[in-house]
Amino acid sequence: MKKVLLLKAVKPGEEGDLYVQALAKENYEVSLCSPISFKFTNLQQLTASLQQPSQFSGIIFSSPRTVQAVEKCLPDLGQDGLPGWKPLTAYCVGQATANSVRDDLGLNPVGEQSGNAQNLVKIILQGTRAGSKPLLFPCGTLRRETIPDSLQKAGVDFKAHVVYETIPHPDLEASINQYFEKGMPEFIVFFSPSGVRFSKEFLTKYAMDKIQLIAIGPTTKTAMEQAGYRVAYTAEKPSPECLITALQTLEGT
Repeated sequence: MKKVLLLKAVKPGEEGDLYVQALAKENYEVSLCSPISFKFTNLQQLTASLQQPSQFSGIIFSSPRTVQAVEKCLPDLGQDGLPGWKPLTAYCVGQATANSVRDDLGLNPVGEQSGNAQNLVKIILQGTRAGSKPLLFPCGTLRRETIPDSLQKAGVDFKAHVVYETIPHPDLEASINQYFEKGMPEFIVFFSPSGVRFSKEFLTKYAMDKIQLIAIGPTTKTAMEQAGYRVAYTAEKPSPECLITALQTLEGT
């Protein structure tokens, strides 16, 4: 049974990771180590915007953390869910983000098959006209500028709120060392540029050239290459199905 280490953020309170479950069904021995954690901020400003759905044409969720930030605002909204936002479009990058939007916020996600910000922008521009009401755009301190730059270029207005900071997980070094004490994995999967940066100093002591390294998405691939890693495969989209395809492809080579 091939071993797979997922360097992936864990959602607090989540019962079973979709990637772990899917890979286990394919007979992989899967372990998960969270390289990053998050500190939420500026939620009062986000709450104020959420209280005015009539001022917006929709909302953009670029990561599961942005969904969590909105979820944290719900008690202060004094209502059950986000009824005023249901008629508006909720744009989402990736399956995990869309699932959270659907399950945790009760909204109908659009764009879950986009896979990355560049593809999502195309979907947003298809559904939004220049001069329409702004889109609400909660984001993190390390956001890439793909979405805001593309919207500005197209004349689409948006209101951005920085609602979380990405920081190294306090148990990262210990978790990595404990894992490698039990042996080397055949595969390591990186899910974000932050995960690449934060874990690098703790992984360099191990024989990384003996392990096949997989990137989830092109931005993570770029970060891995900049860190000096040889990327064996880049999963097209952030989904368990695409990761399984990557693993099975590498096993066949």
